[in-house]
Amino acid sequence: MIAFHRFFVRGFSAALISLCVSCASPDPRSSVERGDSIVERASSAAELAYERGSFDQAKKLFRLALTRARAINDPGLSADAAYNLAMCEIGLRDYDGAAKLLSQAYYDADRASANTADIQLVRAKVAFLRMRPSEALTLLDEIAASKPSQSITLQAMILRGQIACDTGGLDAARAQLQAIERLVASPPTILSASVGADLEKLKGTVARLEGKSQIAAHSFDVEAELLRNAHRYRDMAYALARAAKAYIAAGEPALAAERYFLSARSLHGHGETDDAKSLLEASLSAARQAADHDARLRAEALLEEINRRAAP
Repeated sequence: MIAFHRFFVRGFSAALISLCVSCASPDPRSSVERGDSIVERASSAAELAYERGSFDQAKKLFRLALTRARAINDPGLSADAAYNLAMCEIGLRDYDGAAKLLSQAYYDADRASANTADIQLVRAKVAFLRMRPSEALTLLDEIAASKPSQSITLQAMILRGQIACDTGGLDAARAQLQAIERLVASPPTILSASVGADLEKLKGTVARLEGKSQIAAHSFDVEAELLRNAHRYRDMAYALARAAKAYIAAGEPALAAERYFLSARSLHGHGETDDAKSLLEASLSAARQAADHDARLRAEALLEEINRRAAP
């Protein structure tokens, strides 16, 4: 689940609190503590839209909150709204737009004397998505120097490991994974579903690069289930596709056909029609390879449904 930001400003200090959508902010005693009613109403409606996957609607509402926060010159609320608006841009895959908004969020969070490590972490993730690994690593170095919380440290290490995987640094990725496992083991740390999923993705990616396809497939399966528990449903769908590809490499086409189908069905539900169709074609290919009649019929039926809806 995405963590939306809310700032509660008291005098010259500010506390940055990451709240899940299902959490309610406390009842404050004054208008200063409460913030601004226009910002609050717009943000609450935006959060609901985001959870439904209506990124365009959430974007409009968070933009309203940001405009209001800037109008009243509230740095905490401005950082909050800019960060949340960036989350919408990420959902819409506008990573350049997200990067600009996160830069604004960092500026206002710093003005509010708030902890900026989590904003910097998302900036690093966006830099990675923009295929700017050196920029991402610079941001991760800044996070490490700020002595962040264990949770932020762990997420930064996972991202550093993924960057190493993507840039051909398998030895560095292995070393990073070992360091993460030591951090989690001593003292034993209970990970959130979302962070646990990111860790499983790193494990699976390292295993895939090592040629251990069966282990990679299992890690991606675990990742997908954790993402489902974290309500990161689009990410879950792509994790299932990663698992399917690993099962193909492991010589398990029947399992691949099922994972491709489930991935496609999920993405179709999110309106990702083109990706869904491509994955269904992969599911059909795997089903034929496995001589799995039922899997082939399922994929054909869903592909026919998608094509029928797309027809003029």
